[in-house]
Amino acid sequence: MNALPEIKVPERNKKPGVCYAVSDDGIELPVIDVTHPAFACDVSPADVSALIDQSVRDLATVKNTPPEVLHAILTQSVLARGWVQSVGSFMTGMITYLNRLGPENLGDGYASAIDRRMAAGLMPLSFRFRLRDVARLIGHSVAQAVVGPDNRPVCLLNIGGGPAADSLNGLILVNKECPGRLRDRRISITVLDVDHEGPSFGGRALSALLADGAPLTGIDAAFQHVKYDWSDVTRLRETLAGIGEIGAGLCSSEGGLFDYGSDEEIVENLTVLHQCTPADYVVVGSVVRDAATLDPRLAPTTEPQGRPRIRYLGLQAFRLLARRAGWSVDRVIDSVAHHAVSLKKAI
Repeated sequence: MNALPEIKVPERNKKPGVCYAVSDDGIELPVIDVTHPAFACDVSPADVSALIDQSVRDLATVKNTPPEVLHAILTQSVLARGWVQSVGSFMTGMITYLNRLGPENLGDGYASAIDRRMAAGLMPLSFRFRLRDVARLIGHSVAQAVVGPDNRPVCLLNIGGGPAADSLNGLILVNKECPGRLRDRRISITVLDVDHEGPSFGGRALSALLADGAPLTGIDAAFQHVKYDWSDVTRLRETLAGIGEIGAGLCSSEGGLFDYGSDEEIVENLTVLHQCTPADYVVVGSVVRDAATLDPRLAPTTEPQGRPRIRYLGLQAFRLLARRAGWSVDRVIDSVAHHAVSLKKAI
């Protein structure tokens, strides 16, 4: 998985302190590091409100745009093509990743002015908030779990994680805020995903982060991909059984299972995680806000036609599903479109 593809589109304007890795199709991309200023998403409430208004205007414009004009836009924009391809289905891990880079980090060799305008919009910003908040919860849980000299392994499971940017950034946060705490521990990231391109890039991103002078220098970490459809939890059970010592274990799903899965899929996956893990195991993920807590101006964006198959599940409904599987919501971080949640096993 970590073999380096031919670099067909190099990044010619690399930022100091940012790592870079190559996608399967040969594009050199920045490795997102939420602690680096290049990926900061500190936006004021007034700016967010203005972006909400703009997103509503953009949606109306798209609905009134002739098909031939939209087609011309698609030929110039990788982000627009990715959105259209995800309508009624899932947004791929790599398209989600590109959306989270931010307009200033998109390379000239593959991104257009249209891409930069889209990347500055509300949806990509909400993805960046979501990654930041889920990574914070992962980092908090891992930092708490590795206190002491026992040197338990750190096993990070990631359902529907694509490049696993949340897992990688959780480790970055721990290594930066608690120096030395991850030393002399065996760390593994296992991504369960139907797609291979996202995890393939994620493995190379981890290699870049482990290089001399990079954010995870000196850490013993490995990355693997397990092909997984969360509608059949057999593979999840087998994967957990094959890990051996789970140690300081944690499962995350940022923009994945809880955003797209049905009630039963969510409950079945959480049930297996409850049955096959230690008592102190933690689950972290993102949940889309429901209509009652979403900004009313965003109501037009929730229409099923013209968007991915996202569930506006909401925190209260999610709490009930988690409880059915034996979990309780422990911590919550709210943002404009999502709740980042941390679960612990219910007493």
